[in-house]
Amino acid sequence: MLDAITIQVAGGTGGHGLTSFHREKFVPKGGPDGGDGGRGGRVYFRAVDDVYTLEQYRSKKKFRAGSGGNGGPNLRHGAVGDDLTLEVPAGTVITDEEMGDVLADLVHVGDEVLVAHGGRGGWGNKRFASSTNQAPNFSQKGHDGELLNVRLELRLLADVGLIGLPNAGKSTLLAAMSNAKPKIASYPFTTLEPMLGVVLSGYDRFTMADLPGLVEGASEGYGLGFEFLKHIRRCRVLLHLVDSTSPDPVTDFELIEGELRAYDPTLDEVARVVAVTKVDLDWDGAQGSAATLSSHLGRPVRLIAAIVPDGNTEPVPGGSTGAAVPGGKLPFGTDDLAAELMALVKTERARADEAAAAELHVIRPESRERFTVEQVGTGAYAVEGQRVVQFVEMMDTDMEGSRAEVDRRLERWGVAKALRRVGVKPGDKVTFGETTIEWE
Repeated sequence: MLDAITIQVAGGTGGHGLTSFHREKFVPKGGPDGGDGGRGGRVYFRAVDDVYTLEQYRSKKKFRAGSGGNGGPNLRHGAVGDDLTLEVPAGTVITDEEMGDVLADLVHVGDEVLVAHGGRGGWGNKRFASSTNQAPNFSQKGHDGELLNVRLELRLLADVGLIGLPNAGKSTLLAAMSNAKPKIASYPFTTLEPMLGVVLSGYDRFTMADLPGLVEGASEGYGLGFEFLKHIRRCRVLLHLVDSTSPDPVTDFELIEGELRAYDPTLDEVARVVAVTKVDLDWDGAQGSAATLSSHLGRPVRLIAAIVPDGNTEPVPGGSTGAAVPGGKLPFGTDDLAAELMALVKTERARADEAAAAELHVIRPESRERFTVEQVGTGAYAVEGQRVVQFVEMMDTDMEGSRAEVDRRLERWGVAKALRRVGVKPGDKVTFGETTIEWE
Protein backbone atom coordinates (compact mmCIF):
# COMPACT_ATOMS: atom_id res chain seq x y z
CA MET A 1 0.00 0.00 0.00
CA LEU A 2 1.52 3.32 -1.07
CA ASP A 3 1.31 5.67 1.93
CA ALA A 4 3.52 8.64 0.93
CA ILE A 5 4.14 10.43 -2.36
CA THR A 6 4.91 13.89 -3.76
CA ILE A 7 2.79 15.29 -6.59
CA GLN A 8 2.47 18.62 -8.39
CA VAL A 9 -0.79 20.54 -8.49
CA ALA A 10 -1.55 23.75 -10.36
CA GLY A 11 -4.52 26.06 -10.51
CA GLY A 12 -5.88 26.86 -13.95
CA THR A 13 -4.62 29.85 -15.93
CA GLY A 14 -6.96 32.82 -16.05
CA GLY A 15 -8.51 33.78 -19.36
CA HIS A 16 -7.29 36.83 -21.31
CA GLY A 17 -9.23 40.07 -21.34
CA LEU A 18 -10.28 41.39 -24.75
CA THR A 19 -9.52 44.66 -26.48
CA SER A 20 -12.70 45.44 -28.41
CA PHE A 21 -14.85 48.44 -29.40
CA HIS A 22 -18.59 48.44 -29.80
CA ARG A 23 -19.73 48.46 -33.42
CA GLU A 24 -23.39 48.99 -34.21
CA LYS A 25 -25.28 50.75 -36.98
CA PHE A 26 -26.26 54.30 -36.04
CA VAL A 27 -24.10 54.11 -32.87
CA PRO A 28 -20.96 56.15 -33.60
CA LYS A 29 -18.00 55.81 -31.28
CA GLY A 30 -19.57 52.96 -29.35
CA GLY A 31 -16.65 52.84 -26.96
CA PRO A 32 -14.70 49.93 -25.44
CA ASP A 33 -16.65 46.74 -24.79
CA GLY A 34 -13.97 44.09 -24.21
CA GLY A 35 -14.99 41.56 -21.57
CA ASP A 36 -12.88 40.13 -18.77
CA GLY A 37 -11.28 36.71 -18.83
CA GLY A 38 -12.61 34.03 -16.51
CA ARG A 39 -10.81 32.88 -13.38
CA GLY A 40 -8.79 29.68 -13.60
CA GLY A 41 -10.05 26.59 -11.80
CA ARG A 42 -8.96 25.72 -8.27
CA VAL A 43 -7.46 22.50 -6.91
CA TYR A 44 -9.08 20.87 -3.88
CA PHE A 45 -8.33 17.73 -1.89
CA ARG A 46 -11.22 15.79 -0.35
CA ALA A 47 -11.15 12.89 2.11
CA VAL A 48 -13.32 9.91 1.08
CA ASP A 49 -14.13 6.57 2.66
CA ASP A 50 -13.89 4.29 -0.37
CA VAL A 51 -10.19 4.92 -1.11
CA TYR A 52 -7.62 3.40 1.24
CA THR A 53 -4.31 4.07 -0.51
CA LEU A 54 -2.43 6.71 -2.50
CA GLU A 55 -1.75 4.20 -5.26
CA GLN A 56 -3.73 6.24 -7.83
CA TYR A 57 -1.01 8.91 -7.71
CA ARG A 58 1.88 6.56 -8.45
CA SER A 59 1.67 6.81 -12.26
CA LYS A 60 0.31 10.34 -12.68
CA LYS A 61 1.93 13.04 -10.57
CA LYS A 62 0.98 16.32 -12.26
CA PHE A 63 -2.53 17.76 -12.01
CA ARG A 64 -3.91 21.05 -13.32
CA ALA A 65 -7.34 22.60 -12.99
CA GLY A 66 -9.19 23.98 -16.03
CA SER A 67 -8.22 27.29 -17.60
CA GLY A 68 -10.57 30.24 -17.63
CA GLY A 69 -12.21 31.34 -20.88
CA ASN A 70 -11.15 34.50 -22.71
CA GLY A 71 -13.31 37.61 -22.58
CA GLY A 72 -15.55 38.42 -25.55
CA PRO A 73 -17.01 41.52 -27.19
CA ASN A 74 -20.15 43.19 -25.85
CA LEU A 75 -18.71 42.82 -22.31
CA ARG A 76 -19.01 39.04 -22.39
CA HIS A 77 -17.15 37.51 -19.46
CA GLY A 78 -15.02 34.42 -20.04
CA ALA A 79 -16.12 31.18 -18.39
CA VAL A 80 -14.63 30.23 -15.04
CA GLY A 81 -12.23 27.30 -15.32
CA ASP A 82 -13.32 23.89 -14.04
CA ASP A 83 -12.21 23.15 -10.50
CA LEU A 84 -10.27 19.94 -9.86
CA THR A 85 -10.99 17.82 -6.79
CA LEU A 86 -8.49 15.09 -5.93
CA GLU A 87 -9.70 12.31 -3.65
CA VAL A 88 -7.49 10.92 -0.91
CA PRO A 89 -8.13 8.50 1.96
CA ALA A 90 -9.29 9.94 5.27
CA GLY A 91 -6.19 10.38 7.41
CA THR A 92 -4.06 12.03 4.71
CA VAL A 93 -1.72 14.87 5.71
CA ILE A 94 -0.92 17.39 2.95
CA THR A 95 2.37 19.30 3.22
CA ASP A 96 3.93 22.02 1.06
CA GLU A 97 7.10 20.27 -0.10
CA GLU A 98 9.08 23.49 -0.56
CA MET A 99 8.11 25.35 2.61
CA GLY A 100 7.48 22.35 4.84
CA ASP A 101 4.16 23.78 6.04
CA VAL A 102 1.27 21.43 6.77
CA LEU A 103 -1.59 22.60 4.55
CA ALA A 104 -4.23 20.22 5.85
CA ASP A 105 -4.85 17.10 7.91
CA LEU A 106 -7.93 15.48 6.40
CA VAL A 107 -9.02 13.37 9.34
CA HIS A 108 -12.77 13.06 8.71
CA VAL A 109 -14.56 11.74 5.64
CA GLY A 110 -15.85 14.73 3.68
CA ASP A 111 -13.09 17.10 4.84
CA GLU A 112 -12.05 19.33 1.95
CA VAL A 113 -9.27 21.88 1.53
CA LEU A 114 -8.37 24.38 -1.19
CA VAL A 115 -4.69 23.88 -2.03
CA ALA A 116 -4.03 25.83 -5.25
CA HIS A 117 -5.88 28.96 -6.38
CA GLY A 118 -6.68 29.55 -10.02
CA GLY A 119 -5.12 32.48 -11.85
CA ARG A 120 -7.07 35.73 -12.05
CA GLY A 121 -8.76 36.50 -15.34
CA GLY A 122 -7.39 39.48 -17.28
CA TRP A 123 -9.41 42.71 -17.51
CA GLY A 124 -10.89 43.71 -20.83
CA ASN A 125 -10.29 47.24 -22.12
CA LYS A 126 -13.66 48.40 -20.78
CA ARG A 127 -12.21 48.11 -17.26
CA PHE A 128 -9.57 50.74 -18.05
CA ALA A 129 -11.92 53.33 -19.49
CA SER A 130 -11.96 56.65 -17.61
CA SER A 131 -12.79 60.29 -18.21
CA THR A 132 -9.22 60.92 -19.28
CA ASN A 133 -8.80 57.70 -21.27
CA GLN A 134 -12.11 56.98 -22.96
CA ALA A 135 -10.78 54.55 -25.58
CA PRO A 136 -8.09 52.31 -23.97
CA ASN A 137 -6.49 50.16 -26.61
CA PHE A 138 -5.10 47.53 -24.25
CA SER A 139 -6.25 44.71 -21.97
CA GLN A 140 -4.73 42.25 -19.54
CA LYS A 141 -3.44 38.73 -19.96
CA GLY A 142 -4.74 35.97 -17.75
CA HIS A 143 -2.54 35.13 -14.76
CA ASP A 144 -1.07 31.71 -14.12
CA GLY A 145 -2.58 29.66 -11.31
CA GLU A 146 -0.69 28.65 -8.20
CA LEU A 147 1.74 25.77 -8.68
CA LEU A 148 2.75 23.65 -5.70
CA ASN A 149 4.62 20.46 -5.04
CA VAL A 150 2.72 18.80 -2.22
CA ARG A 151 3.59 15.73 -0.21
CA LEU A 152 0.73 13.40 0.57
CA GLU A 153 1.29 11.19 3.60
CA LEU A 154 -1.33 8.68 4.63
CA ARG A 155 -1.29 8.31 8.37
CA LEU A 156 -3.65 5.40 8.23
CA LEU A 157 -7.05 6.12 9.70
CA ALA A 158 -8.36 2.62 10.36
CA ASP A 159 -11.07 1.56 12.78
CA VAL A 160 -8.96 -1.29 14.17
CA GLY A 161 -5.18 -1.59 14.10
CA LEU A 162 -3.43 -4.93 14.65
CA ILE A 163 -0.35 -4.70 16.87
CA GLY A 164 2.02 -7.34 18.17
CA LEU A 165 5.48 -8.79 17.74
CA PRO A 166 6.54 -10.03 14.29
CA ASN A 167 4.91 -13.36 13.37
CA ALA A 168 2.17 -12.99 15.98
CA GLY A 169 -0.47 -13.90 13.38
CA LYS A 170 -1.70 -10.44 12.36
CA SER A 171 -1.73 -11.08 8.61
CA THR A 172 -3.40 -14.47 9.06
CA LEU A 173 -6.15 -12.92 11.18
CA LEU A 174 -6.74 -10.10 8.66
CA ALA A 175 -7.02 -12.62 5.83
CA ALA A 176 -9.45 -14.76 7.85
CA MET A 177 -11.73 -11.88 8.84
CA SER A 178 -11.76 -9.91 5.56
CA ASN A 179 -11.14 -10.27 1.83
CA ALA A 180 -7.65 -8.77 2.12
CA LYS A 181 -4.79 -10.84 0.72
CA PRO A 182 -1.73 -10.04 2.85
CA LYS A 183 1.43 -12.09 2.48
CA ILE A 184 1.59 -14.86 5.10
CA ALA A 185 4.76 -16.79 5.87
CA SER A 186 6.58 -18.49 8.76
CA TYR A 187 9.28 -15.83 9.12
CA PRO A 188 9.07 -12.42 10.86
CA PHE A 189 8.57 -9.11 9.04
CA THR A 190 6.39 -10.68 6.36
CA THR A 191 4.39 -7.44 6.34
CA LEU A 192 6.56 -4.51 5.20
CA GLU A 193 3.79 -1.98 4.63
CA PRO A 194 0.26 -1.53 6.01
CA MET A 195 -2.52 -3.70 4.63
CA LEU A 196 -6.17 -2.79 4.98
CA GLY A 197 -9.26 -4.97 4.95
CA VAL A 198 -12.98 -4.50 5.55
CA VAL A 199 -14.52 -6.74 8.23
CA LEU A 200 -18.25 -7.46 8.26
CA SER A 201 -20.06 -7.89 11.56
CA GLY A 202 -23.79 -8.45 11.12
CA TYR A 203 -25.06 -5.52 9.02
CA ASP A 204 -22.15 -3.30 10.03
CA ARG A 205 -18.55 -3.12 8.92
CA PHE A 206 -15.24 -1.69 10.06
CA THR A 207 -11.78 -1.36 8.57
CA MET A 208 -8.90 -3.36 10.00
CA ALA A 209 -5.23 -2.56 9.36
CA ASP A 210 -2.43 -5.11 9.45
CA LEU A 211 0.56 -3.02 10.49
CA PRO A 212 4.22 -4.08 10.28
CA GLY A 213 5.47 -5.85 13.40
CA LEU A 214 7.28 -3.96 16.14
CA VAL A 215 10.64 -4.80 17.67
CA GLU A 216 12.36 -3.52 20.78
CA GLY A 217 13.61 0.02 20.14
CA ALA A 218 11.01 0.82 17.46
CA SER A 219 10.18 4.10 19.23
CA GLU A 220 13.78 5.15 18.50
CA GLY A 221 13.56 4.12 14.84
CA TYR A 222 14.82 0.52 15.02
CA GLY A 223 13.31 -2.07 12.70
CA LEU A 224 10.50 -0.49 10.74
CA GLY A 225 10.31 2.10 13.51
CA PHE A 226 8.49 5.30 12.66
CA GLU A 227 7.14 3.87 9.38
CA PHE A 228 4.95 1.67 11.57
CA LEU A 229 4.29 3.86 14.57
CA LYS A 230 2.94 6.84 12.60
CA HIS A 231 -0.07 4.71 11.61
CA ILE A 232 -0.85 3.42 15.11
CA ARG A 233 -1.89 6.83 16.45
CA ARG A 234 -4.68 7.14 13.85
CA CYS A 235 -6.54 3.92 14.75
CA ARG A 236 -9.73 4.08 16.82
CA VAL A 237 -9.19 0.68 18.49
CA LEU A 238 -6.07 -1.46 18.87
CA LEU A 239 -6.16 -5.27 18.79
CA HIS A 240 -3.04 -6.57 20.52
CA LEU A 241 -2.14 -10.11 19.42
CA VAL A 242 0.11 -12.33 21.53
CA ASP A 243 1.50 -15.62 20.16
CA SER A 244 0.31 -18.59 22.25
CA THR A 245 3.61 -20.39 21.61
CA SER A 246 5.64 -17.65 23.33
CA PRO A 247 7.38 -18.78 26.53
CA ASP A 248 6.69 -15.41 28.19
CA PRO A 249 3.46 -13.75 26.90
CA VAL A 250 3.52 -10.99 29.55
CA THR A 251 7.00 -9.84 28.48
CA ASP A 252 5.91 -9.87 24.81
CA PHE A 253 2.86 -7.80 25.66
CA GLU A 254 4.74 -5.24 27.75
CA LEU A 255 7.49 -4.86 25.16
CA ILE A 256 5.00 -3.68 22.56
CA GLU A 257 3.08 -1.49 25.00
CA GLY A 258 6.34 0.06 26.22
CA GLU A 259 7.35 1.01 22.68
CA LEU A 260 3.95 2.60 22.05
CA ARG A 261 4.15 4.52 25.32
CA ALA A 262 7.67 5.76 24.52
CA TYR A 263 6.57 6.95 21.07
CA ASP A 264 3.36 8.67 22.15
CA PRO A 265 2.05 8.48 25.74
CA THR A 266 -1.49 9.34 24.57
CA LEU A 267 -1.70 5.90 22.93
CA ASP A 268 -2.45 4.52 26.39
CA GLU A 269 -5.89 6.11 26.04
CA VAL A 270 -6.79 4.18 22.86
CA ALA A 271 -9.30 1.35 23.42
CA ARG A 272 -7.71 -2.10 23.33
CA VAL A 273 -8.64 -5.73 22.94
CA VAL A 274 -6.06 -8.40 23.77
CA ALA A 275 -6.14 -11.83 22.11
CA VAL A 276 -3.93 -14.91 22.21
CA THR A 277 -3.44 -16.35 18.71
CA LYS A 278 -2.62 -19.74 17.17
CA VAL A 279 -4.52 -21.62 19.87
CA ASP A 280 -4.99 -24.52 17.43
CA LEU A 281 -1.31 -25.40 17.83
CA ASP A 282 -1.50 -26.01 21.60
CA TRP A 283 -4.91 -25.50 23.20
CA ASP A 284 -3.76 -26.17 26.77
CA GLY A 285 -0.70 -23.93 26.41
CA ALA A 286 -2.85 -21.16 24.89
CA GLN A 287 -5.26 -21.33 27.83
CA GLY A 288 -2.33 -20.99 30.20
CA SER A 289 -0.99 -17.96 28.28
CA ALA A 290 -4.42 -16.32 28.27
CA ALA A 291 -4.84 -16.91 32.02
CA THR A 292 -1.41 -15.43 32.74
CA LEU A 293 -2.14 -12.35 30.61
CA SER A 294 -5.62 -11.94 32.05
CA SER A 295 -4.22 -12.02 35.59
CA HIS A 296 -1.56 -9.45 34.64
CA LEU A 297 -4.04 -7.09 32.95
CA GLY A 298 -7.02 -7.59 35.23
CA ARG A 299 -9.40 -8.14 32.32
CA PRO A 300 -10.43 -11.00 30.00
CA VAL A 301 -8.19 -12.09 27.12
CA ARG A 302 -9.64 -13.72 24.01
CA LEU A 303 -8.51 -17.00 22.47
CA ILE A 304 -8.50 -17.12 18.66
CA ALA A 305 -7.25 -19.20 15.78
CA ALA A 306 -7.47 -18.41 12.07
CA ILE A 307 -7.08 -20.29 8.80
CA VAL A 308 -4.18 -19.85 6.41
CA PRO A 309 -6.22 -18.95 3.28
CA ASP A 310 -5.69 -20.55 -0.10
CA GLY A 311 -3.07 -18.87 -2.24
CA ASN A 312 -0.53 -18.48 0.57
CA THR A 313 2.17 -21.02 -0.10
CA GLU A 314 3.92 -20.95 3.27
CA PRO A 315 1.61 -22.20 6.07
CA VAL A 316 2.18 -21.56 9.74
CA PRO A 317 4.59 -24.16 11.21
CA GLY A 318 2.80 -27.07 12.86
CA GLY A 319 -0.17 -26.97 10.52
CA SER A 320 -3.72 -25.75 11.13
CA THR A 321 -5.81 -28.88 11.45
CA GLY A 322 -8.16 -27.46 14.05
CA ALA A 323 -8.15 -30.73 15.96
CA ALA A 324 -6.98 -29.05 19.16
CA VAL A 325 -9.71 -26.41 19.44
CA PRO A 326 -13.23 -27.02 20.79
CA GLY A 327 -15.44 -28.17 17.93
CA GLY A 328 -12.39 -28.92 15.80
CA LYS A 329 -13.15 -26.14 13.28
CA LEU A 330 -11.28 -23.04 12.17
CA PRO A 331 -11.43 -20.10 12.34
CA PHE A 332 -12.07 -20.14 16.07
CA GLY A 333 -13.24 -17.14 18.13
CA THR A 334 -13.13 -14.65 15.26
CA ASP A 335 -16.89 -13.99 15.06
CA ASP A 336 -17.15 -13.05 18.72
CA LEU A 337 -13.98 -10.98 18.35
CA ALA A 338 -15.49 -9.10 15.39
CA ALA A 339 -18.64 -8.34 17.38
CA GLU A 340 -16.64 -6.96 20.31
CA LEU A 341 -14.49 -4.83 18.01
CA MET A 342 -17.57 -3.53 16.17
CA ALA A 343 -19.14 -2.38 19.45
CA LEU A 344 -15.94 -0.57 20.45
CA VAL A 345 -15.61 1.03 17.01
CA LYS A 346 -19.17 2.38 17.18
CA THR A 347 -18.44 3.93 20.57
CA GLU A 348 -15.23 5.55 19.33
CA ARG A 349 -16.88 6.81 16.13
CA ALA A 350 -19.63 8.50 18.18
CA ARG A 351 -17.03 10.06 20.46
CA ALA A 352 -15.06 11.38 17.46
CA ASP A 353 -18.21 12.86 15.92
CA GLU A 354 -19.02 14.66 19.18
CA ALA A 355 -15.49 16.07 19.35
CA ALA A 356 -15.65 17.25 15.73
CA ALA A 357 -19.01 18.96 16.30
CA ALA A 358 -17.64 20.76 19.35
CA GLU A 359 -14.71 22.27 17.45
CA LEU A 360 -14.97 26.04 17.11
CA HIS A 361 -13.89 27.35 13.72
CA VAL A 362 -12.70 30.95 13.88
CA ILE A 363 -12.51 32.86 10.61
CA ARG A 364 -10.15 35.82 10.75
CA PRO A 365 -10.24 38.49 8.03
CA GLU A 366 -7.07 38.64 5.97
CA SER A 367 -5.12 41.84 6.34
CA ARG A 368 -4.60 43.83 3.17
CA GLU A 369 -1.23 42.85 1.78
CA ARG A 370 1.43 45.52 1.51
CA PHE A 371 4.30 45.66 -0.92
CA THR A 372 8.04 45.88 -0.33
CA VAL A 373 10.81 47.29 -2.51
CA GLU A 374 14.53 46.65 -2.28
CA GLN A 375 17.67 47.18 -4.29
CA VAL A 376 19.08 43.84 -5.45
CA GLY A 377 22.06 45.10 -7.43
CA THR A 378 23.51 48.08 -9.23
CA GLY A 379 20.60 49.66 -11.09
CA ALA A 380 18.36 46.70 -10.20
CA TYR A 381 15.34 46.70 -7.91
CA ALA A 382 12.69 44.17 -6.92
CA VAL A 383 9.09 44.72 -5.84
CA GLU A 384 7.16 42.12 -3.85
CA GLY A 385 3.47 42.08 -2.99
CA GLN A 386 0.77 39.95 -4.56
CA ARG A 387 -1.56 42.65 -5.86
CA VAL A 388 1.18 44.83 -7.37
CA VAL A 389 3.20 41.97 -8.84
CA GLN A 390 0.15 40.23 -10.28
CA PHE A 391 -1.11 43.41 -11.93
CA VAL A 392 2.23 44.15 -13.67
CA GLU A 393 2.68 40.52 -14.76
CA MET A 394 -0.75 40.56 -16.41
CA MET A 395 -0.14 43.76 -18.39
CA ASP A 396 1.24 43.38 -21.90
CA THR A 397 3.45 46.47 -22.06
CA ASP A 398 3.85 46.07 -25.82
CA MET A 399 0.22 47.12 -26.28
CA GLU A 400 -0.44 50.81 -26.92
CA GLY A 401 -1.16 52.68 -23.69
CA SER A 402 -0.47 49.66 -21.46
CA ARG A 403 2.81 50.96 -20.00
CA ALA A 404 1.20 54.31 -19.20
CA GLU A 405 -1.52 52.48 -17.25
CA VAL A 406 1.15 50.56 -15.29
CA ASP A 407 2.88 53.84 -14.38
CA ARG A 408 -0.42 55.39 -13.25
CA ARG A 409 -1.20 52.40 -10.99
CA LEU A 410 2.29 52.40 -9.46
CA GLU A 411 1.93 56.06 -8.62
CA ARG A 412 -1.56 55.58 -7.16
CA TRP A 413 -0.50 52.62 -4.97
CA GLY A 414 2.65 54.41 -3.71
CA VAL A 415 5.04 51.95 -5.36
CA ALA A 416 6.71 54.62 -7.50
CA LYS A 417 7.28 56.82 -4.46
CA ALA A 418 8.83 53.90 -2.55
CA LEU A 419 11.13 53.10 -5.47
CA ARG A 420 12.30 56.69 -5.73
CA ARG A 421 12.96 56.65 -1.99
CA VAL A 422 15.42 53.75 -2.38
CA GLY A 423 17.16 55.45 -5.30
CA VAL A 424 15.64 54.20 -8.54
CA LYS A 425 16.62 56.24 -11.62
CA PRO A 426 15.45 56.27 -15.26
CA GLY A 427 16.96 53.32 -17.11
CA ASP A 428 17.16 51.08 -14.01
CA LYS A 429 15.57 47.62 -14.11
CA VAL A 430 12.63 46.93 -11.79
CA THR A 431 11.44 43.34 -11.38
CA PHE A 432 7.86 42.40 -10.51
CA GLY A 433 7.74 38.61 -10.09
CA GLU A 434 8.45 37.20 -13.55
CA THR A 435 8.30 40.58 -15.33
CA THR A 436 11.09 43.16 -15.55
CA ILE A 437 10.49 46.69 -16.81
CA GLU A 438 12.82 49.60 -17.46
CA TRP A 439 12.08 52.53 -15.18
CA GLU A 440 11.14 55.74 -16.95
